Amino acid sequence: MPSPEPSPLNRRQLLRSVGVAALALGALGSTSACSTREVTADGSGGGGPITVVDQYDNTITFDTPVGRIVSVIIPVPSMIIGSDQSTARNVGANKVAISLASAGMLGTMFPAFLSTPVVAGNDFVPNVEHILAQNPDVVIQWGDKGDDIVAPLRNAGLKVLLLKYGTQEDLEAWITIFGDLLGKKSEADTLLSTMAADRAVVERSARAHADRAPRAMYLYNAPEIKVAADDSYMDFWIRLGGGRNVAAGAGKGSSLAVTREQVLTWDPEVLILSNFEPTTPSDIYRDPAWAALSAVKNKRVYKAPLGGFSWDPPCNESNLMWLWVNSVFFPDERHDLRNRIAETYRHLYAYDVTSADVDRILHLPANSVSRDYDRLFRA
Repeated sequence: MPSPEPSPLNRRQLLRSVGVAALALGALGSTSACSTREVTADGSGGGGPITVVDQYDNTITFDTPVGRIVSVIIPVPSMIIGSDQSTARNVGANKVAISLASAGMLGTMFPAFLSTPVVAGNDFVPNVEHILAQNPDVVIQWGDKGDDIVAPLRNAGLKVLLLKYGTQEDLEAWITIFGDLLGKKSEADTLLSTMAADRAVVERSARAHADRAPRAMYLYNAPEIKVAADDSYMDFWIRLGGGRNVAAGAGKGSSLAVTREQVLTWDPEVLILSNFEPTTPSDIYRDPAWAALSAVKNKRVYKAPLGGFSWDPPCNESNLMWLWVNSVFFPDERHDLRNRIAETYRHLYAYDVTSADVDRILHLPANSVSRDYDRLFRA
């Protein structure tokens, strides 16, 4: 008689255990010019000191394993969890990271993360007292938002690793740095290779559909009418996916305030909504002020997916965003995205997603009111 099928919970636990073991074995077999010791998945591993160089050429040396990490930066905890399949090293996080985890899959896969102490908000100003109470080995902070949010950490005697935001090259640098910091260089290299392969696929599709490139816009905040313009990660994936960003040339950043009249003049054919406020496609369709937009007339408004992290800013699931937006722009491109999500979550999180999980990640209920979405993404 065959063995009974494990329950979903037991199966997830089994996958997570197997994944952690496999990653630990992989780490033991890898070498790095920047790393002289390895860390186990729970941060308790041994070995010699490790030296990491951040994006501002600061060299940080750790004499003991990096087991306690505070991140003022929003996407970093999900990336660390995606390397470790564990929340053990995350001892302090931005409140927005916890909010996104609660709304998305990270809180489902790793509910303990929702209890992580909050050390900063969306202004990235660190609560140094709370951070010191967590006794971190390192604090990860932005280096491009002024010294006011860095100096208090260093003045408190904390080791600070600084990152830059907003390009694909920056994201790749994060992955490389975390590979060194966590003793997971081989896993970091695998993720970078996967991203490079998916980027090539999407670039080929964009070239093949260049004569049909849609006018596209990313709406970071619908009530305040803030959009992604030049020098934003959203501009990168719009162009990569084969679209033309209507806000290009209007300014810089991912949350540029513009007027309603300007958006109506641009007349985007595809509108992507962020996960940083709750507006849905139905909200846009019901608003008479947007009725004249081509994206509204043709029902091509979509909420960006929300998985282990929101897919619209850079994260370790960004390659899935590229595949998704390419399909949204050109519905003849399918990319087998549901299976790609399942494969990615097994690899990153040692988690076996259900069909309902994938529906949730893709915002299927909210996006089903929009053109082609069910045909493209429903199981």
